[in-house]
Amino acid sequence: MRRAHLLLVAPAVLLLAGCAPTVSLHPAPQATTVGCAGVIVRLPDAIGSATRRTTDAQGTAAWGIPASITLTCGVATPTVTGTPCQTIGGVDWLLGEQRIDGVQRQVLTTYGRSPGTQIVLDPSGPTADTVLNALSDPVAAATRTTGARCLSDSGTAS
Repeated sequence: MRRAHLLLVAPAVLLLAGCAPTVSLHPAPQATTVGCAGVIVRLPDAIGSATRRTTDAQGTAAWGIPASITLTCGVATPTVTGTPCQTIGGVDWLLGEQRIDGVQRQVLTTYGRSPGTQIVLDPSGPTADTVLNALSDPVAAATRTTGARCLSDSGTAS
């Protein structure tokens, strides 16, 4: 009887141990586009040591416990900017910072891509280089270029 009880309890314990609450995010205006669906289905299960989490909004993703990386597809992107810009995996990314919930976070937004994708990084999570190396391929595969590009030597976008 004891062995049968363990066989029933062990899977439930393992299932509960791997559960993390759903990350609550807001969908972007173009979250329902085919491009965003393509980005979401191509995303990795882990970035560094941060594993992917379930989110409650279309066109979004999150990694880490607590969520140290969030992705929102379908955001509007600027047409002209002087923001620092970096190209990784054929995708141009605007490199910004913003104070969110009292914490200074990196905000990385695609430039010259439709639909636009934005990534917000918590300072306790993986580095921007690690995240962009993991996410540039899915973004490049599923979104289209609009012609705007990072300037090669200045590190800004135009």
